[in-house]
Amino acid sequence: MKHVRTVTQRILTCADFPGEILTGVPVVELKGVSEAVVLNHRGVIAYDENEVRIASALGPLIVSGTELYIRRMNRERIVLNGTIRRVDLDLC
Repeated sequence: MKHVRTVTQRILTCADFPGEILTGVPVVELKGVSEAVVLNHRGVIAYDENEVRIASALGPLIVSGTELYIRRMNRERIVLNGTIRRVDLDLC
């Protein structure tokens, strides 16, 4: 197991990838207040115009705001648009 971890660390270092990409931890990129990109998701749990709940390896990721909609979604990422007020990770 130690060997696998070492190889993974080398790949991350050489390729200049953030460690979260390979470890499955969710990555959220905010572009102003109108767009959020979520990587390493496990699907949408619930969705309406004020809140989007996204499953992740660490627990539900909650994006709150107004006029929210899912612009694009695939296995790698979810792109949300609208007015984003808050992003929370429910660790409980």
